[in-house]
Amino acid sequence: MIISEHELRANWNKIKSATMTIPQGSIVTPSARDFLRSQGIQIQYDKVPDGKAKWEMPPVAGQTPRFPQEEEPKPEHMTHLRGKQLIFKTHPVIAWRGQLDQFACDLVETQTLLVKAGETKLAAQLEEVALLAQKVMAAEVKQEGIAFGTVLGWTAEQIRDMSHYPQKYFGTPHTAMSYQDGWLIARLNSLRSKIREVELSANRAFTAEDGTCSRSDIILILNRLSSLFYVLGCKRRREQLKSKQLPIGISNRHVHLSQAHLEKLFGTGYLLHKQKDLSQPGQFAAQESVMLAGPKGRIENVRILGPVRPDTQVEVSVTDCFTLGIRPAVRDSGQIEGTSGITLTGPAGSIELAQGVIVAARHIHLHPDQAEAWNIKDGQRVNATVESERSAIFQDVLVRVSPHFKGELHLDTDEANAALVKPDTQCVILEV
Repeated sequence: MIISEHELRANWNKIKSATMTIPQGSIVTPSARDFLRSQGIQIQYDKVPDGKAKWEMPPVAGQTPRFPQEEEPKPEHMTHLRGKQLIFKTHPVIAWRGQLDQFACDLVETQTLLVKAGETKLAAQLEEVALLAQKVMAAEVKQEGIAFGTVLGWTAEQIRDMSHYPQKYFGTPHTAMSYQDGWLIARLNSLRSKIREVELSANRAFTAEDGTCSRSDIILILNRLSSLFYVLGCKRRREQLKSKQLPIGISNRHVHLSQAHLEKLFGTGYLLHKQKDLSQPGQFAAQESVMLAGPKGRIENVRILGPVRPDTQVEVSVTDCFTLGIRPAVRDSGQIEGTSGITLTGPAGSIELAQGVIVAARHIHLHPDQAEAWNIKDGQRVNATVESERSAIFQDVLVRVSPHFKGELHLDTDEANAALVKPDTQCVILEV
């Protein structure tokens, strides 16, 4: 049992004695010991016979425990806190236990997904966390102390240090969450968020009005588990950097306009209105769209991407070219010489392009830090493998390196559909 200053005061106020008897094996918190010294109280330890506790836990305000008669049925709106002690289900300790149960469910679900994805090593490692969570629950119910020990070979202090200094330990700075990190890191972040909820609930359950905490041991463990999931995310991010793994962006048909052409299509002085940001910093999908018309057909509601560019460029798939009746020209962005023309129509007018329609060649965006770590240069051609239900290797992929880029492989819809690419599908750059 952990005895806090709050509990000590509550029991001492009933007897006002110079000697207090507490259950054998109890742990007295530092603040409680200070209270004992200030009042000159002597402590005696007494073995509790037949499980009948002589020490009373102070009730939560407005929630007085009940001890029903043997024949009295348990009301459905109440539950057992310990032994036969009944309490409302809104009791903060019961709420905390529910939060810990939910965390355990989320953890098992994550382990199941890891095994399905072939990440059996990490799934097995997380079993240590699951067992520790079970021990925390048991320690609270039995009113026993619990120590952190080690998890995955790390002490509480080591985990705290690694979470504070990821650059030192993993070569990665503190990084905001991003879909580009992949589903696994997203799951680790979800578990980190959930265990933080459990920690906050524990603070509400075990902290008295005077600020004393009766289960600082449990709160420390929950706090370090939160840090542990952050550490595992940083570790995985480093592994992904070493393995040259990247998310995949699927590029649907779209148009880049010059300012002059934007004004012809939408009116003098017109400016694009942002609808949403794209994965690459500074790029956005605009609210505006245009119609494309070719010799054999047309495609309506083709999104404009911003900001405006020096030259207008239309990017479509090979399938779109068949619909429009134009010759597919696979080109790197900006290389429009000798490509097909097309008609663009907006609310204020139309323009006839003599050239400028391309099927964008597959390419990779890299930040200079990634490029340096992987020894890849701007303009280099690499191969990339996509692991999916229809795995594929894409060859001759152009790499573009810029401080304004985030690592990502760009495929058009035809390529992505051929490989059954999903939102969480990743690619790996192969040795070239």
